[in-house]
Amino acid sequence: MRPRFGYLLLLATMLYPSFSWSARDVRIHGGDVHFLGQVVNAACVVSADSQNMTVLMGQVRSAMFHGMGDWSQPVPFQLKLEDCNTAVSHNAGVLFTGVSDGKDPQVFEAGYGASAAQGVGLGIFDGAGNLVIPNTRPPWLAPLQEGETILNYSAKYRATDRQILPGEANAQVWFSVVYQ
Repeated sequence: MRPRFGYLLLLATMLYPSFSWSARDVRIHGGDVHFLGQVVNAACVVSADSQNMTVLMGQVRSAMFHGMGDWSQPVPFQLKLEDCNTAVSHNAGVLFTGVSDGKDPQVFEAGYGASAAQGVGLGIFDGAGNLVIPNTRPPWLAPLQEGETILNYSAKYRATDRQILPGEANAQVWFSVVYQ
């Protein structure tokens, strides 16, 4: 038995150097990896697909707005809640926060800087078509479904001035889920 043990020891010793670093290895920094996440004590978790999402509003012609208060066509989007437990909470709503338009506080500011569109804001609507006022409590709470709950919304541009000037109409809006 001894010769067999010696053979295994010799084999292990020969393989070991192939798994270690040698003086000839070249190591170059390739980049960084950031891990973002949270541990929450809530009825659901926000799906990774719904976190940090981008809603593509597309191009809207300035001439389609005929007067203050006119809306563009809606662009739908969804927020998905997963791993919902209805024993913890029965309903959920979404609080949207951000900078409201200076001329129309019912919509969010759209566009920043020198290349920004002027005279338009961005409105968010709930699944029933109700305008969600920026920085205010959700107007309604949806019943949670065990497992997964989908909350439907849409976004529209709104004319906040008589004269619309073309440009970038991006908006930054944050959301928080409110449970009851």
